[in-house]
Amino acid sequence: MKLNEVERFEEFLSESFGDGVHIRELRLSNEETEYIKKTYPKAIFNKSFQKETLDGKNWYKVTLLPPTKKDNQDEITAIQQENLRLKQEIEVLRRTMKVDKGK
Repeated sequence: MKLNEVERFEEFLSESFGDGVHIRELRLSNEETEYIKKTYPKAIFNKSFQKETLDGKNWYKVTLLPPTKKDNQDEITAIQQENLRLKQEIEVLRRTMKVDKGK
């Protein structure tokens, strides 16, 4: 997809899955489904039994799962660990600066 097509498609997805909606029926090309799979690796696709349309698109029931509580907790834990590491580095730098000033 070209850059402007990607921007339009992202806007379409944003509108389609806004306001807490996680499941939609969408008519998508193979290229569009691949884009969603790359962007949302946990997306679930259920292809409808209808035949492919003249423009090469198929109907899919697409589920974009919201982040799970575990995913959020893992992210929070990683941030907390990074904050602790940074605080430790700052403390080491402070001690180093005090020693340098004392010379």
